[in-house]
Amino acid sequence: MPSYAVLGATGATGGNILKLLAKNPQNTVNVYVRSKPKLLAQAPEIASNKRVNIFTGSLKDTALIASCVKNTDAVFSTVASNDNMPGTHIAQDTAQSIVVALMDLRMTEPQIKIPTIVWLSSASVNPKFYSQEPALLHWLLATSFSYVYTDLAHAEEYLKMHQKWLKVVFIQPGGLVEDKQHGHALSLDREKTFLSYADLAAGMIEVAEKGGYDWQGVAVIPITNDTAIEWRVPGRMIKGLTFHFAPWMYRVTKSLHLQ
Repeated sequence: MPSYAVLGATGATGGNILKLLAKNPQNTVNVYVRSKPKLLAQAPEIASNKRVNIFTGSLKDTALIASCVKNTDAVFSTVASNDNMPGTHIAQDTAQSIVVALMDLRMTEPQIKIPTIVWLSSASVNPKFYSQEPALLHWLLATSFSYVYTDLAHAEEYLKMHQKWLKVVFIQPGGLVEDKQHGHALSLDREKTFLSYADLAAGMIEVAEKGGYDWQGVAVIPITNDTAIEWRVPGRMIKGLTFHFAPWMYRVTKSLHLQ
C-alpha cells in the first residue's frame, strides 16, 4: 500500500495533493502542518479518514518531521511563499529540516528506506526553462520575486549536497493559478504558464508514482488552453519590485497591515 507525506498541506499545492491522495483508498497519507484547525477547515472530509494521519508542529521540530516521513514512499515538500520578503529563507529551512530528519532516521535505523523528496520549486530557477522566456519578462519576474527565487536556489543547492544518499525531484512549474484540473503533462524541456494548482498537484503525484526523475528539474504543464489567467500577477510584481529595490518598504507595509 503506497504511503506518502505532505509537508505544507494548508497551502494551495499541498492542499490539492492531499485531496487527490486521500481519494485513493490504497493510499496512506501523513500530513505535516502548523495548524490542525486550519487544515480541517480547508479539508473537513479528512477528519474521518483513518488513512490520513495529521502531525502538527513547526519546521524546527525535526523529530516530529522524522515521525511524519518515516516509512513513506515519497515526501511532497510544498512549503512555499509567494511574498517577496527580504531575506526569506523558508525553503532553506524546510530543506535543512527534512535532511536532518532523514539523517536521524538513518542513524537510528541504518537499513531504513529513504523516501523520494518531491520538492516544489519554480521554472524561474532553471535556466533551461526560463531561457525560453523573453529577456525582459524574465528580468521582471526574477526581480519581482528575487528573494523567493534566491531562497529556492539556495535550497536546491543544499539538497544537491546530499546526492549520495538522497533522491530528490525538483518540480519547476511556470505561473500558477487557482483553477480546476484541466489535464497535465510532464516536461523536462519547457514550462507553460498558467498552470492550475490542481494540475500541479496531479503532476507531482505522477512523478512520485512513476519514478525515474531523480535530481532532475521537471515542469508540469497544462495540456489545454482553457486554464484561467491569474490577473493578480501585475499587482504582485509591482509590490515585489518595490521590495526588491526598497527592502525597507516591506517592514513599512507590514506595520501598516497593507499586505
